[in-house]
Amino acid sequence: MSIERLKALKHDMKKCVRCSLCKMVPLPTIQQTQFTSACPPVDEYHFHAYSGGGINIMALSLLDKRIKVDKDLANIISACTTCGMCDVACKFIMAAERQEVILALKNHVNESGLGNIQKSEKKITIGHWADGLNLKILPETKSNILLFVGTGANYYSEHAASARKLALLLKHAGVDFGILEGEEPTSGIEAYWTGQLQKFSQNAQTVVDQLNKTGVKKIITLCGEDLGMFRSKYPHYGFTIKAKVFHASEFLLSLIKRGKIRLTHPIKQNVTFHDPCYLGRQSEPIKKWDGEELQTHGVMRYFKPPKPINYGVNGVFDAPREVLAKIPGITFNELHRIREYSYCCGGGGGVPDSHPNVSKSAALHRIDEARDVNAEIIVTACQHCRYNLTRWQENDSLPIVDLVDLVYKATGME
Repeated sequence: MSIERLKALKHDMKKCVRCSLCKMVPLPTIQQTQFTSACPPVDEYHFHAYSGGGINIMALSLLDKRIKVDKDLANIISACTTCGMCDVACKFIMAAERQEVILALKNHVNESGLGNIQKSEKKITIGHWADGLNLKILPETKSNILLFVGTGANYYSEHAASARKLALLLKHAGVDFGILEGEEPTSGIEAYWTGQLQKFSQNAQTVVDQLNKTGVKKIITLCGEDLGMFRSKYPHYGFTIKAKVFHASEFLLSLIKRGKIRLTHPIKQNVTFHDPCYLGRQSEPIKKWDGEELQTHGVMRYFKPPKPINYGVNGVFDAPREVLAKIPGITFNELHRIREYSYCCGGGGGVPDSHPNVSKSAALHRIDEARDVNAEIIVTACQHCRYNLTRWQENDSLPIVDLVDLVYKATGME
C-alpha cells in the first residue's frame, strides 16, 4: 500500500526547516546570479508548493489528515520532473530522503486514480537502428558484451544515428559485442518517475530476466537514463543485473586511453556539457542500510549505525568531460550548474505531457545558460535531454548533440 510507504518516511518529512535549498543550488556553488535556481516547476509557478519542501509538507499534511488527495494536489505533484536536485541539495545540510517522499506521494496519488500517467506518443517506426550492420544477436550467439541503446533508437532519427555511430566505433575498436533481437525493452523510467511502482516493478523484472539470459559480463548503455536505472534504481528496488553496466562515455574513454580509438580530426568549436539527471546524480548506487533513527536532546536525530548518505556525487560526471578533453580543437566551457547540481532539462517525470509549459521554460532556461558561457554546441548523453532541449528551440539555433556524435566525428569516420 502506498500509504504505508508514506508513513515510513514521516521522520524525513518532519525534518524540513524551510531552508529553501530545494529551490536553489547551495550558496558555495553559485557561479552567476542569473543561474542559481534548482527547480523547474518553482521557476515556472513561483510557489513553494511545487518545491521539494512544499511537496514534503503536503505529504505530511496528508498523513496527518489535514488534506486529502484531490485534483489540486495531483496537479502540483505531476509538475515535478523527478530530477532529484532537491534531494541532493537538501542533503547539503541534513540527511533527509526528499526524492523518496516525492516518489511515494506520486505513487499514492496514482493509486487514488488522479496520477500523471505519461502518455504514449504516437511514434513512427523508422526501422531498426542496426539494419545492415551485421551485429551479433544475443542470446542466439555468444558475446561477453551487450550494447543496449534504448527504445528511442527505433523512433527518433537522431538517437538511431547515435546508436549506429556507437556500434561502428565499437566495431572499429575491435570490440566483440552483440545486441538484443528486435526492439529492446524500455528500462521502465516512465513508470518510475510518474510513480507507477507496480508497473515499474513488472517492467524491471522483465528487463532483468532478458538481460541476464544473455549471459554477458558487461552492458554498455548509450542513454544516461538507462545507466541510472540499471546502476541505481533497479538494485534499490531489489532487481539485480548480473553484468557490470557501463555508460558509453566510460567505455569509449577506456578505448581511447588504450589507443583503440584515435581522435585525430579537430573540432574547433566552443562546447559545453549538460549533465543528464539520471546519468549524473541519479545514477549513484543507493547503499543499503538497516538501522534505527533515534532522537537525543529533544530535537537532534541520529542514525545507529551511521546511515550512508547519497549526495549524488558518485554518478557519471568525469568520463564525458575526459572524453571531450581528448578531442583536439575543442574549447570546453562549463555551465554554471553542473555535476550533482545540474539543472534539469525539463524532459522527465512525465512533465512534457502534464505541464508542457514547465518543460519548455526549463529547456529554454538551460539553453540560455549555455549561451551565457559562449557555447556553440551543447553536448549531452540522454535521449530525453537531447529531445527536450531541441524541441523548444526556434530555428535550432544551438545544436544539441550526443557525446557519441562528437567522438565519431573526431575519428574521421564521418
